[in-house]
Amino acid sequence: MKFLVILISLIINYLWLKDFDRFDDAWFFRFRKRMEEAVASIDAGQLRWIAGLGLIYGIPLVSLGLLLWFIDGTALGLPTMLVHILVLLIAFDRTQPGQMAKEFLQYWQAGDQDACIEHLKETLCGNSRHWDPDKSLSEQFSELFVYRFFERMFVMFFWYMLAGPLGILFAYVSYQLRDSHQQDQNAEEVSFIELLIAILEWLPVRLLALTFSLAGNFVRCFESFKAALWTFDRQANTAEMLYAYARCALSGVIGLVEPDPEAEETAEELERRQQAREMEALVALMERSQAIWLVLLALLTIFAL
Repeated sequence: MKFLVILISLIINYLWLKDFDRFDDAWFFRFRKRMEEAVASIDAGQLRWIAGLGLIYGIPLVSLGLLLWFIDGTALGLPTMLVHILVLLIAFDRTQPGQMAKEFLQYWQAGDQDACIEHLKETLCGNSRHWDPDKSLSEQFSELFVYRFFERMFVMFFWYMLAGPLGILFAYVSYQLRDSHQQDQNAEEVSFIELLIAILEWLPVRLLALTFSLAGNFVRCFESFKAALWTFDRQANTAEMLYAYARCALSGVIGLVEPDPEAEETAEELERRQQAREMEALVALMERSQAIWLVLLALLTIFAL
């Protein structure tokens, strides 16, 4: 059933209109604020944030678990499937990554740097991923795009197959906690959430790097992948790591853009076309990797039967 749920969720997600988003993450921020207000009277700072996290994780997970238990086996499992689909749709990215990249590339090829920056800030930057003026636009887009695709798709695929909707919800709550923390938040709480996310991402990162090897330059990517196979660093920048793996996978695959003899292109315009080709190749790599995961999930489903 899990593969069918993922497939249905992806189809709904693909057809979902960006301006018709009914799964607004703002509900979580309101919920978090209420839970933290509920434990605000606790004097001990460490006990307060632990109690707050207990409520923030516990209430959604227990509620979902009770709901799944209550509807288990009813109506040939259709209500259970609908709940699984709903949880996945809440966790998935409502803006299709391909569409997100298409809009950025339109601005990029037109040479509209201000529109590119605005698009990045609106779609890919958040509390945990800030706009960095020291990086080139194309590099920053590529890095943030890969990580956004990873955390909203591949991580959710992995934990859904491993732990079902409860695993999805746990990962979703962890990312929302990271993205909604305040500047004056307890440092121990922030560190604990970072540790949880590092644990959640450790194995999916390595599986995706292996997938990059299969979908691109196997030798270069696999050599880089082996070097960091068993390392665990909670402070590691997953976005930079994945982008490095992706670049290894694309090395030798992307050809150089040939100057147009009929157009008088400047060196800057030619470089912009080359970077656009690299970004398009990166988008294609992510889509091929998603297809590989879906095929593997289908095979696992068939042999599990």
